[in-house]
Amino acid sequence: MIVNGELGRAYEFLVEGDMRGERTEAARFGLAVFSDSLPLRYDSNYLLVDRLPEEVAAGDLAEEARRLGRPAVMVRDEGTGERLAPGFERLDWNVSRGLVMAHRGRPARTADTSLVREVDQAVLRPAHRRELAGYPWATPEVVEQLLDAKLRIAEAVEVRFLAVMVDGEVAAYADLYHDGRTAQIEDVATLAEHRGRGYASALVLYALGEARRAGCDFTFLVADAEDWPKELYRRLGFEDLGRYVKFHHPD
Repeated sequence: MIVNGELGRAYEFLVEGDMRGERTEAARFGLAVFSDSLPLRYDSNYLLVDRLPEEVAAGDLAEEARRLGRPAVMVRDEGTGERLAPGFERLDWNVSRGLVMAHRGRPARTADTSLVREVDQAVLRPAHRRELAGYPWATPEVVEQLLDAKLRIAEAVEVRFLAVMVDGEVAAYADLYHDGRTAQIEDVATLAEHRGRGYASALVLYALGEARRAGCDFTFLVADAEDWPKELYRRLGFEDLGRYVKFHHPD
């Protein structure tokens, strides 16, 4: 199935940017994406799937992913993904749901965007490491590959790294990816001791302004469908476009 409209545009940009691989291979149920230099980053190594016939079960996809050595499966058709989710859970795969949101309206809240600075990625790396340190999967090797991937994304689209600095240290950060037409705001985070001060809103609003100045007529982001930040993004003028389902092998 080909997803059309704004949702399809967002998916196309994701595959070319944030979820790009170094090579692809046709697979039985979709497209296998490979990044041999970043083997620990799931979003660079996965099986990409759209709508599937009812007779295709979770076990079939899991077997194909194992055959290809892919640790993750991304199902862009929400109905197919939700149908397969119970089967993947029985196989002890992890299930996550992404919500694609497009900026369409006037923000219901404001923030001081003068706090935002554009920085080199090296400036953000210590803050990224601190923010990721609490996750059980965040080994040093995984974290460094996640951060290195951002430089690979810059080979395909323009990447800008944004930060709010407090006393010379990064308090909050975000990425802006764009190609002069489509833009994605990604990896918005505020370190724990700086939360509740509007820094995330400032970063998002600043990124929206920069996307417009770059000529982009469509800006989107991806939120965790089961977490609270999506409510903040709605207050900043984002609306739901659609959902996808990801399955991650626990090993």
